[in-house]
Amino acid sequence: MSSASDALFVPDGERFLPTGLTRGGWSDTAQHGGPPCGLMAHVIETAGAPVPMQVARITFDLLRPVPLTPLTVRCELIRPGRRIQVVQAVMEAEGVEVARALALMIRHAEVDLPEPPLDWIQPPPPGDAHPLEFQQWAAGEPHLPRFHLDAIEIRTFNDSFYRPGRGVSWFRLRYDVVAEHETTPLMRVATLADLSNGNSMMLDPRVFLYVNPDVTLYVHRLPNDEWLGMDSIAYQHASGIGVADTLIFDPTGPLGRVTQAQLIERHGPQRP
Repeated sequence: MSSASDALFVPDGERFLPTGLTRGGWSDTAQHGGPPCGLMAHVIETAGAPVPMQVARITFDLLRPVPLTPLTVRCELIRPGRRIQVVQAVMEAEGVEVARALALMIRHAEVDLPEPPLDWIQPPPPGDAHPLEFQQWAAGEPHLPRFHLDAIEIRTFNDSFYRPGRGVSWFRLRYDVVAEHETTPLMRVATLADLSNGNSMMLDPRVFLYVNPDVTLYVHRLPNDEWLGMDSIAYQHASGIGVADTLIFDPTGPLGRVTQAQLIERHGPQRP
């Protein structure tokens, strides 16, 4: 288990205190989208269920920038059941709602299934990929810790985050999500899922802003390794709306998908 010095959040009674490792790349005072998702997944998992259940789908709505201030997360059972449950989590900062999550949970059982035909070629392991360094992806004070620079390790096969096109990369959390709590497989994948938006860089980030106000994660099984793989492609339209679509996998194969809506704008004054 982690200490306060090596985690994204520190429990403080009913609150969670974000550390500098949650900071995003576009502001010195706001978090990256990943850590709040991981924290809400933690609260949802600890809510309990009458039978063993797994989150099969969870949608995170990032309603406004999440500040680096104390957070509270309220959890509510929306649909009770022994086979299907729906749980909602609401995150607040200083009494203002900043994010929410809606999780669909399905009972976990052993079902004898035939081997499905899969059109899938497993990428090589993380050790065969190239470490990614993108220090230029940070606005503001260059010496502050940031989630995407300091809290995760990224290894890519095709210069994801640097060149346009499909991105295939491995991601690993370097720190626990909540101090003194084990980071579960769901917490890990929820915290990393937001990175899929940049894994397929179809637009030049120096020219265009493509913000994802949501993250929807589907998992038919949870990852069994600290490394999470992503095979991502993004689609954009002249309406200023895009969608990022990602197949997620671990060293034993596919485990789900991540989808994200994108709000697309040009930086600075609008060009004709």
